[in-house]
Amino acid sequence: CSIKAKRVHAEYGYDESRMVVVPNGFDLGRFKPDDSARQLIRDELSLSQETPLVGLVARYNPQKNIEGFLIAADLVVKARSDVHFVLVGKGLEKSNAPLMDYVKKFSDAANLHFLGRRDDIPKIMASLDLLVSSSHGEAFPNVLGEAMACEVPCVVTDAGDSADIVGDTGMVVDVGDMEGLSR
Repeated sequence: CSIKAKRVHAEYGYDESRMVVVPNGFDLGRFKPDDSARQLIRDELSLSQETPLVGLVARYNPQKNIEGFLIAADLVVKARSDVHFVLVGKGLEKSNAPLMDYVKKFSDAANLHFLGRRDDIPKIMASLDLLVSSSHGEAFPNVLGEAMACEVPCVVTDAGDSADIVGDTGMVVDVGDMEGLSR
């Protein structure tokens, strides 16, 4: 049961004593800070250890607003050319023709790294300086809890439970506000 659903239930008088809530959990043995991950991922991407790395971990789906993330990334690169971005998840690879067609709209894609589906998400999370969720819609995005378990700050759109998850540990912008997300 999501945080917002619980509020609705309380507001409308649903009997919570009859509900069973199974909270999302995170394997803190896997998702944890890891200084070596920073070096490993940057070496894989041929980046210096000082390169700021921003990540998006999601599947290629309109709900995830990958195009919005790319817009925000482009705005960041125009202000800070040293920042690099990794896109990780099913469909976030260079073989995705519609995605690559969209990427061509930007002046410079050299700071974008499309890693596709990976089995080493804890390592990738721990390597990031910032995780971004640019979604139009969400429920309870586990990716935020996983990043936070790695002590990675999150910048999110106010989709689903995202704002409640990051609380005052991250930044929240309105859904669709890619300029705000870039700031």
